[in-house]
Amino acid sequence: MLVEFHRFSGCPIARCQVDDLIEAQQALSTAGIETIVVLHSSEEKMNPNFDEVPGLHLIADREKRLYRAYQAEFRWRKLFSLASWRATFARGYFPQITRFQGGILGVPCDFLIDEHGTLAAAHYGTHFGDSWTAADALQAATV
Repeated sequence: MLVEFHRFSGCPIARCQVDDLIEAQQALSTAGIETIVVLHSSEEKMNPNFDEVPGLHLIADREKRLYRAYQAEFRWRKLFSLASWRATFARGYFPQITRFQGGILGVPCDFLIDEHGTLAAAHYGTHFGDSWTAADALQAATV
């Protein structure tokens, strides 16, 4: 199981990262990897931004309870990373101010949990665009 923490559902960077998971969902499912994405959004704000995809489960965590439990917490220096913004704009994602909700101060974290419920691998992003891609998750699952 792959568990990923991202910013809020209207965030262009989170959208870019979740789109990568959506595009690779068939490969992840074939490898036996169910995917859970946690977003700092309310249920109402999250649903219009993402379509349902088999094997991909979205969780709204407006109060950030799961973020605190997994220590997926914000650091100011991560907000100003140019690498995050370059990657986001290169894919054509731009901030939509009307969709900002849930807090812009998030940090990506990725966890791979094996079939026994044991943490097999973890990645805490160095900036808000530093999340595993689906290819990274597949590689971590084969190690």
